[in-house]
Amino acid sequence: MICKVLVKNRKKRFCFTSCIFFLLILLFPFQLKSQKNKVIKQKRICLIHSYNSNFPTYTHVSKAINEFVDTTHHRIDVEFMNSKEFASDDYMSHFHKLFCYKLSKRKRYDLFLVADDYALEYVLKYQNQFFKDTPVVFWGINNIALAIEQNQNQFCTGVVEAISMKETVDLAKKLNPKLEEIIVVSDNTITCKTCLDNLGNVQDTSFSVNRDMLNLSNLTYVEFVNNLKKLEGDKKAILLVSMFRDKLSEYKPFYKGLNLLKTNTALPIYHLWKHGFDNGILGGKVIHHYRQAQEALKMANRILDGQNISSIPVLEESPNQYFIDYKMLDQAKLVPSVLPADWVIINQPDSGIHLSKRSLYLFLTISSLVFALLFFFMYYAKRENSLKKKLIKAQMDANKVDELKNAFLSNISHEIRTPMNGILGFSEFLTLPGVSDEDRVEYIDIISENSNKLLNVVDEIIDIAKVQSGHSEIKMELINIDTLLLEIEYEYKIRAERKNLKFMLMNSNVVKSVYADKQYLLKILKKLVDNAIKFTHGGRIEIGYYRKADFIEFYVKDTGIGISNDLMHIIFDNFRQIQESDIREYGGLGLGLSITKAFVKSMGGKIWVESKENEGSCFFFTLPNKDEHYASLISADIYSHN
Repeated sequence: MICKVLVKNRKKRFCFTSCIFFLLILLFPFQLKSQKNKVIKQKRICLIHSYNSNFPTYTHVSKAINEFVDTTHHRIDVEFMNSKEFASDDYMSHFHKLFCYKLSKRKRYDLFLVADDYALEYVLKYQNQFFKDTPVVFWGINNIALAIEQNQNQFCTGVVEAISMKETVDLAKKLNPKLEEIIVVSDNTITCKTCLDNLGNVQDTSFSVNRDMLNLSNLTYVEFVNNLKKLEGDKKAILLVSMFRDKLSEYKPFYKGLNLLKTNTALPIYHLWKHGFDNGILGGKVIHHYRQAQEALKMANRILDGQNISSIPVLEESPNQYFIDYKMLDQAKLVPSVLPADWVIINQPDSGIHLSKRSLYLFLTISSLVFALLFFFMYYAKRENSLKKKLIKAQMDANKVDELKNAFLSNISHEIRTPMNGILGFSEFLTLPGVSDEDRVEYIDIISENSNKLLNVVDEIIDIAKVQSGHSEIKMELINIDTLLLEIEYEYKIRAERKNLKFMLMNSNVVKSVYADKQYLLKILKKLVDNAIKFTHGGRIEIGYYRKADFIEFYVKDTGIGISNDLMHIIFDNFRQIQESDIREYGGLGLGLSITKAFVKSMGGKIWVESKENEGSCFFFTLPNKDEHYASLISADIYSHN
């Protein structure tokens, strides 16, 4: 019975599998047909470009094609005529033979795109032979009459490239009312010849501007440069039309030609096309090939979607636009008081206050520092009041407390007001019109310097608060001393040299490393070097170290003003300075040496000073020359005991 059931089930599975197999066989031809239809639906387009892929306009054209052509449903082949570099009949014969060969091996194209005059003339010449009944859409055509004629051609339409010669000359005169002569740079290319035919229209301008020619059709590049160098004065300008080939047919790509032009003349250069801006061109009402190609591709899409090409007329208004390079305008000292809103201005400084990213960042940083400083000042003032109450209760010397408080308030008032006045004052200067770039950089440097002073005030308050509260962490590790001193030298050498001080490092050959907290050791050395530079007006600053028993002894020596004997015993106290009046030659809160002493003691060392008034000072401090595991926090007792 079981065997019969198994046989029956096997027969059912076999029948089901057989049905699926035959169904797939029946559907297979339909799948092939569907795939074939997908391939057939993909439209084939051929772009014939007059020049090559290195020509500056091709970048803009490629951008437009990538944005407006669906490559899933359209395939584009590109043919480059390279007519700027090779313009001989022999070359064109070779191109024609090669292109004919390609057409004979490829499937028929659904549409031809044509860029610039050479390509259009070629297509029209062979339209009945190779392009018959195939839509042709063009752009970048300077021969406007030829372009408009295509309204009578039922298979050809596109966008003209009408140069704005008159508007560009008017622009040059508007920017420089002194302008009397414009020198037109040209050659014998088809594009240039068409532009020169339109040059007569410039006579209609309301400005009186003489014209002169530098035509490479009659000059070699060497002769051209010699003539160019003779042009000077603020009453002349250059109008670059074309300079691809000289009379010997030597070819230069656009940017090499532009570089030759701008390196041999200081005259402002105007142009009629978008390429070249941000590379020495001052301005012009220019043709933008991205916009040209964009309009032409819209026409092509309508044709491929089924619209009859004969119903799409040639676009006779070229979508040109005013472009100005502010950097070149400023260099030529031609900046007007107002720039029209419809001009495209590149390299223009920000309007209004003219804050660069660096200035904005600096402003935000200063604001944050001010708020942080106020917070810590209030916090520290609160702690001082609490300390005062405890001292009174403990019947400590109230006069000493008042003296320290007054010294602190006097110091911090001076240290806040001075840099804040500099920051606010020079920030206002930045908002004034007509401030030069050199002055602007100088003002920003002054603001930055004063901001650093404020930051140092905050750092000292934070350090003293941490030390007093016993919340400064210590991380002892083996440190390479020479590497650490190189960091100090890198940061302070230039600053010392600005005061004509010699900055010296005296390295030891016996010992090279020390166990210490790297950040605290850096702070100790920096505070000592800061003081040395501050109080030294001539001579040298010397930093060194050597082994002494079980310690490594560091020193920072200067040839500064020195310290009198009656002040030697107080310089490591809080808020104490050589000058403590309201009018002080040297700034500071008087916390630096106090913090330094706490850091040294926390790492198992000691600090002292040797000094002679008017001869200089030498600060010494020691650190253990072995691996000692100290507490992870600086004890508050270290700070409070001498």
